Amino acid sequence: MRFKKEIVYLAGLLFACHPTYILESYDEELIAVQVEIDSTILKIITPYQDGIEDEMSKVITYTKKNLEKGKPQSTIGNFVADLCLNYANADICIMNNGGLRTSIDKGEITKGKLYELMPFENELVLLELDKYDYIKLLNYIEYRGGEPFSGITITMNQDGKIVDHSWPVNFDNGDKMTVLTSDYLANGGDNMSFFEGKSQRKVGIKLRDAIIDYCSKIDTLDISIDNRITIINHEE
Repeated sequence: MRFKKEIVYLAGLLFACHPTYILESYDEELIAVQVEIDSTILKIITPYQDGIEDEMSKVITYTKKNLEKGKPQSTIGNFVADLCLNYANADICIMNNGGLRTSIDKGEITKGKLYELMPFENELVLLELDKYDYIKLLNYIEYRGGEPFSGITITMNQDGKIVDHSWPVNFDNGDKMTVLTSDYLANGGDNMSFFEGKSQRKVGIKLRDAIIDYCSKIDTLDISIDNRITIINHEE
């Protein structure tokens, strides 16, 4: 997309023409150097800057509630994991809290805000896991105190231990489940070692682009905490 390239180009120019520089001398003193901004460069970059700001300020959709990060589940995590399953034929989707970089306040959502949410160039990919790897995935979710997922249900006790869960496929028949995630996580990022060495199939869309595309087709978002994770008392 053209405007993404322009952002990089613009950022380079802006840093190149910043009016104040700090130089470190041989005796470790800091010397401030004042320079004038080149008006010719400003004339070049201003139209690009204006175009980028216009693009990023476009309202894509509206959310009835704050979309916030949290554990063991969150509205922002449920939102992203659920929408991703619209872009591939998978049994479950798993993401990570660390990859979702901001919360979204109730109200209008701009394209720029979605870039803040997902600033990385991560692609969606598919992998297959067997029963053993699925148990490792569940153990990972438990160890982390929850991560964004969709397609399964988990029951935890008040200590955060998983005491029950759904089975997305019939592993006893030798079936494998198809998992949708980002290429970063599929390569073992954020310690998701159960993905390492698995064959990957690219979906053909970046995670951020999927979020933007989905939001552009939905007039109003109404995301809630649901029963994908149930917390039970010790007495139950």
